Amino acid sequence: METTMNVKRICAVLGLLLAPYMVQAQQGDWLAITGADALREFVSDRTFTWTEGRGQQSGEYRADGTGTVHAWGGEFDRTWEVRGDDQICFLGEPSDNCSRVEQSSTDATLYRLTDAESGNSVEVRISSDSQGEIAASAASTASFKTGSAASPSADELAAKLSNPANPVMKLGNNFTYSSFDGDLPGADDQTSFSYLFLTVFPFKLDNGNSMLIRPGVPLILEQPVPDGMGGFSKEGTDIGDIAYDVIYTGATKTGTIWGFGAAGSLPTASNDKLGSDLWGLGPEVLLGKAGKWGAFGGLLAHQVDVGGSGSGKINNTTLNYFYAFGIGNGWQISAAPTISYNHEATSGNRLNLPLGIGLSRTMLIGERPWTFQLQYWNHIERPDTFGVEHSIRLSILPVVSAPWNK
Repeated sequence: METTMNVKRICAVLGLLLAPYMVQAQQGDWLAITGADALREFVSDRTFTWTEGRGQQSGEYRADGTGTVHAWGGEFDRTWEVRGDDQICFLGEPSDNCSRVEQSSTDATLYRLTDAESGNSVEVRISSDSQGEIAASAASTASFKTGSAASPSADELAAKLSNPANPVMKLGNNFTYSSFDGDLPGADDQTSFSYLFLTVFPFKLDNGNSMLIRPGVPLILEQPVPDGMGGFSKEGTDIGDIAYDVIYTGATKTGTIWGFGAAGSLPTASNDKLGSDLWGLGPEVLLGKAGKWGAFGGLLAHQVDVGGSGSGKINNTTLNYFYAFGIGNGWQISAAPTISYNHEATSGNRLNLPLGIGLSRTMLIGERPWTFQLQYWNHIERPDTFGVEHSIRLSILPVVSAPWNK
């Protein structure tokens, strides 16, 4: 009897000493992992990987409390910590994501992470041959909200997508409405409407930098063209000259973004009145700054004609300046107009200088990032004879995975 009592006392003492580090029974077949040391061991030097729906995403976490999320071609800094006695918190933008961890009582390699705020859960498995990799089960992938272990938040996505040096494949759908002004009779009564499909093809390089190929295909739905007799003809619907650039780009550890390459144009216009019938080519330079708050900078290019059957000349300098500043929940104040200077035009018709303001929102729709942007441009300097005075642009940009970068 006395021996039995001693055994019970010893077991009780051991239970008190080991309680913070033990897996304790909870409801059903799941056992809660509690205790700071046990939770740190669960996360330290692990890689969380999700492969369904969003394409492959991963979060690498180190024992020192730092981590990196890899998703949609970008890298997102993370820190993590154990909070209280039962939560692991992944610290990102704009808020923390905390989860409770449970282990299956029937399968030692199966775990369940439950979001402390929403109550949504995802099952993950640690395989003996995974060397620290944690892979989410396909059935539970959609349960985790943005900003969690292997998923960037809407603010983080917005900041990355506003950086033109980021190797992300975007399908840009741009709809632009413009009104005109000028010395020609009836110039201020003219309007135009066009669609620009601007795609980014990113190629990640072994040195950490990227090569970007960005063709832009314009569909001109309605465009006024001076007829030389004091009036205008309305042209459209036609394909315009395709513009493109090829740029080698990267970023420094301090957030400076840079790039250099070539920009050009192809004589693809289906209507001679809407194209130059010339091949354009010239150098291009990118310089800017990017961070968690967004990005700003400029893309400077100069093109001249290098062939073609057109009677005119190409001798243009352009500066595509851009800015995007996050204001929370995926919203940004942003714009990206282009200043142009035509060296061949007569005096008073060379400079086009738009000032732009806009608002954009980045969100996940069907597990895919989308950016919606509305901009207004006021062309405070424009050709005296005939030029754009006001522009409104609506942009819809879904992000897709570039399979060659996996």
